[in-house]
Amino acid sequence: MNTTENNSDRIDKLIAFFKSLKVKKPICDQPDYSSWLQTEEEYQKEQAEWLKAVERKKADRKNEKG
Repeated sequence: MNTTENNSDRIDKLIAFFKSLKVKKPICDQPDYSSWLQTEEEYQKEQAEWLKAVERKKADRKNEKG
C-alpha cells in the first residue's frame, strides 16, 4: 500500500470514528447575549475571577498529589 492510500485510509477511519460519537446538541432556544453589552472593565473583572478559580483548582490538585 502506498503512502497516499495509507493516509486516505487513516482519514476515512478518523471520519468514521467521529461520526460514531454520540453528539449532544446545545439548547439554542434562548441564547444569552447579555455579555455582548459588557464593558471592558466588566470583561477584565470576569477574566480575573476566572483566572483565580483556575489557579485555585490547580493548587488544590497539586496539594492532593503531594
